Formats: sequence, structure tokens, C-alpha cells
Amino acid sequence: MYVLHYLLPHLICVFLSQTVLADTDGTWNYLGVTGYSGFITMNVLTRSSMFYWLFEAIDGNITTDSRPMIIWLEGGPGCSGSTSMIWQNISPLHLSSTGQPLRTSLNFTWATDYHIMSIDFPYGSGYSFANSLNDEKNTTSAATAYLLKFLNKLYAKYPTWFNRSVYLFGESYAGHWIPSLSTQILAQNSQGSSIYYNLQGIGIGSPWIDPLSQSMVYSLFSYSNALIDGYQQSIVELYQNRISDEIQDGNLAQANTDRSYLLNMISEFAGGANIFNFRRFSPYSYSSLTSFMNSASTKSLFHATTNIYWENCNSTVNELFASDHMNSTVNLLSSVLAQGVKVLIYHGQDDLINPITSMQPVFALLNWNGVNMFNSAQKANWYVNSTSVGYAQSAGNLTYASLFAAGHYADHDQPLNIKDMVLRFVNGTSWY
Repeated sequence: MYVLHYLLPHLICVFLSQTVLADTDGTWNYLGVTGYSGFITMNVLTRSSMFYWLFEAIDGNITTDSRPMIIWLEGGPGCSGSTSMIWQNISPLHLSSTGQPLRTSLNFTWATDYHIMSIDFPYGSGYSFANSLNDEKNTTSAATAYLLKFLNKLYAKYPTWFNRSVYLFGESYAGHWIPSLSTQILAQNSQGSSIYYNLQGIGIGSPWIDPLSQSMVYSLFSYSNALIDGYQQSIVELYQNRISDEIQDGNLAQANTDRSYLLNMISEFAGGANIFNFRRFSPYSYSSLTSFMNSASTKSLFHATTNIYWENCNSTVNELFASDHMNSTVNLLSSVLAQGVKVLIYHGQDDLINPITSMQPVFALLNWNGVNMFNSAQKANWYVNSTSVGYAQSAGNLTYASLFAAGHYADHDQPLNIKDMVLRFVNGTSWY
């Protein structure tokens, strides 16, 4: 009886892992685009699973070629990577203004040169789901630990996918995700593991990295862009100082709440300006994408569980990370730079939620021996097809690019210029 009592949980695990809990991913071919997608089981007892969507490079084959792979992590936290794949023109698939699936312009998609994989992360984002509170995590370090576990499972299943240069890209809260995941990958690599990722670079758009310093720029940025007047600026400064005090006192959840209130207040002062692009006065629409991702045919084609309702961003997941929002990852970013990984930070100049001016204080906090060289580097005028589209500053393994006529979702607002930036970064093309 004692032996049976001891073995029963293990027998159940074996039974579940070999029957109903097998991974449900596979290949797909749609509009001439090929790839893999589906669920990887993370916990055989709870059935918690994570969804990925891999787009093979156009005319490429991820099992036989050596083209680099870009892994995309969405922000939020709680937003689906599928949004950037389809809505922001990164993948070879796109939706028309009427919701018709189309091939993305070759001038926009990154898949002309690279394999691209998005991951719905953390649990509760997009199609990914957790069936146990114990599986869910509410800190960046704990969440990216199970993200690395996911990648390791994928590596074990498809080892040839990772026999190439790997780049991590993302936006916004990826300023938390990517520095954390990168340091964990580099640590695993250094331990002589049989699983090795050739991590060559990371790229983060409009990143949220150091809340204490980044929260202090709203007043001057909003006033300089004529979004608020002098009296309103004084009110914004009061809230900035309150947020600063709350962060330093460890009252992180309240600081996050007050930052959201501050952003809404600035938007109202500015006549309803969109915080993701202050030159817009209407929200972005995801209705066509939501319909596409929730259609039975889409879910069947891409091996997604049919009873999950896909949404662009899950507010419950966002609230789970309320305190984590206001933690800093600047030391992690410093570590990534110090270990020689190429780093690209890029910003749309019309972003209000994470203003372009918020990066200068972050750069000042970097503990990296190349920081003085970077700070003294000359800014280059950035041209695409003989048109000035922004500026770039680069030294050592750090590059910072700013884009004209783009907001928080720069990939959506300026897909042609973003692709030029990615090609320059990955291929090592000089900005000067």
C-alpha cells in the first residue's frame, strides 16, 4: 500500500503526459506563408500551456537554413504577440482595413530576411492559459523563468530551429521581459548546458525600464509639445513627485495606479490625445484582428484551442503585475550590455505613455563601460530612400534610434522605416 501511495502521483503524471496533455502544435500553410504554431504544455498536472506562432522566412526553411530567428515578446503586460505580427506588419500576414487576410508588403515584413516567432506571454495573454494560480507569476524574474522553460521545451523538440543567431525583440513592457530573459539565457549558456542559444542581440521599442527616472519626464515633455499649459504643468509635476515618493517608499502598486491616472489626466488636458500617439485623437482599432483571431477557421488552422477567447490585451494579467510595473530592470540591461550582446532601443517621437525623453535618464544609469563613449557619440541623420525619417546614435554594442511621425506602436506607424532599422541592426550596417 505504501508503494502504491508513493507511485500513484508519478503514474498519473506519466499517463497524463502521454495522453491528453501532449503538445498540440504543428505546421500550417496559409496564403503561401508557412510556419508552425500551437501549444506547448508547461505543466502536465494543471494543463497550463503557452501558445507560439512561428512564421518561416519567405522562401526559407527553418529546419534546414541558417537565417537568423527573431523572437517577439509583446508588452502590456498581458498583450498578445499576435497583434504585432498581424497589426504591426511584422509577419508576412496582414489584415486589410475590412478585415481581409492578405500578404504583408515585402517592404514592411521582416520575414524577407528572418524567421519570426511570437509568444503569447505571460499566461493569460492571447491564447496562452494557466489552469492554476500556482502556475501564474506576478514578477518579471519569475515569469521569464517559465518563459525560458518554454523555450527550452521548444528547443528540445525542434533543436534545428535554434542552430542560428537569435534576437529578442519587443516593445513597451518588453523593457522588463527582454533584459530579464536575456540575463537568464546568458546564465544558462555559461553553465555548459546542452541547450545553448546564440543570442546576438536584443531590440526594444519604447521600453519601460526604470520607472523612477522615466516617470519624471511627463511634465516637461507634455509642456514642450504644447499638450498642457503652465498651470497644468504644475499639477503634472505634483503627481510626478507623488509617484517618485511612492516608488522610493516601496508602495509600487499605488505608484502604478497614480501613473495611469496621470496619463489619463494629461490626455484630458490635451483634449483627448491618444497616450500611445499624442497626435491622434481616436483610439486604435483591433476589431478586425479580434474577429480574425477568434474565428473557428483561424483557430483550427493555427492549432489554437477553440474555447479560448482571444483579446488584444488582458487587463487581469496587467493587474497581476501591478507592483512589478514599477520595478527597474536597468541593472539587467547593464549586464546584457556588459556581456557583449548588441542592444537596440528605438522610440517613436510622438509616444506619450513612454516619452522619447525618458530614455536619457535611463542611459545615465547604465553600469556599462561603454556608456561614456555612447553618450559622446554623434547623432546620425537617418535616411530611408533619401528621406529623413529620424536619428540614430550608436557606440560599442548600444544603438538608439528615434523615428519621426511615430508613436508607441512605431512598427505600426512606420513599418517601412522600422524594417530598415531592423535590417541595419541585425546585419551590422553602419548608421554613419
